[in-house]
Amino acid sequence: MEFIFDIVINLLAHRIGVYVLGLLSGGHFKGESGVAWGWAVAVGVLVLFAPFAAFIVWLIHTSGR
Repeated sequence: MEFIFDIVINLLAHRIGVYVLGLLSGGHFKGESGVAWGWAVAVGVLVLFAPFAAFIVWLIHTSGR
């Protein structure tokens, strides 16, 4: 089960990363080679986990009041 979850997250992060990097590069980024695949996954993971990190920061910020 963990293997399947890892594949789904990896592919989802890759697709999101390719989309974001494609937007930033004017459509030239394809994410097909080894290094480009890694960059796409890294950017996709950042995009996927940014809302969770923002929520945690918001909780920390509001708990101090």
